Amino acid sequence: MVKPAEPAPSVTALRVPQKVVLSESTYDVLRAAILDGTLPPGTRVVEEALARQLGVSRAPLREAIWLLKRDGLLVEESARTTRVVQLTEDDVRELHMIRTLLETLAYQQASPRLQPSDVAGLEDLIGQMHEASVAGDTRRIADLDYRFHRALCQPCGLPRILKAWDEQHVLFRMWLNMVGPTLGVQDIAESHRILLDAVRGGDATTISEQVIHHVYLVGGVMADQRSRWAAAQPRLCLPQGAAGH
Repeated sequence: MVKPAEPAPSVTALRVPQKVVLSESTYDVLRAAILDGTLPPGTRVVEEALARQLGVSRAPLREAIWLLKRDGLLVEESARTTRVVQLTEDDVRELHMIRTLLETLAYQQASPRLQPSDVAGLEDLIGQMHEASVAGDTRRIADLDYRFHRALCQPCGLPRILKAWDEQHVLFRMWLNMVGPTLGVQDIAESHRILLDAVRGGDATTISEQVIHHVYLVGGVMADQRSRWAAAQPRLCLPQGAAGH
């Protein structure tokens, strides 16, 4: 039996800037649409319909689709079917573990390198989180969360760790947007301030413990899994005197 054709995703509000119709612009538009939920998990990508709705030719669209597959945001089910990725519980568990290990390493190395300008920028982001929490703007909170953690990783001086963090955080950010409406937004700003204080304090064990607490225990989502996963998370501490070298 031939299955009925699935309707094309509704993305009429998405447009690629007409002056720069390039694969990069198409990629940016589709990536944002996946991360913010405009193209929800499981959505089938129909090239012809999507190219028409975005106002681009098939060539830049195919290049953008290839890049999104590389990012893990699109998956190929068959030669004719591509969909927005759907994260399983095992996927999310692995993402939490990878993020915890990478951020612990990055923050331990960033701690002695933090400049007053870095701290001022991070404090400003925390203030914006508080405002977004009061407004109940979970989408803005997710964006500010990404910017905060990227800025806190930045001074670490470990370009490969930063690259790995950027690659994995695309999927973690997608998950944050999926569960955003269920997060306890009132505690978000304060939890980031506690994490910043731990990194500024410079104690490797405290940083490791606070990263685990932050990644696993903040928010009310997946309550049964999060405590179990956090308890199983390995504690990562650098050898004595290694931080800052």
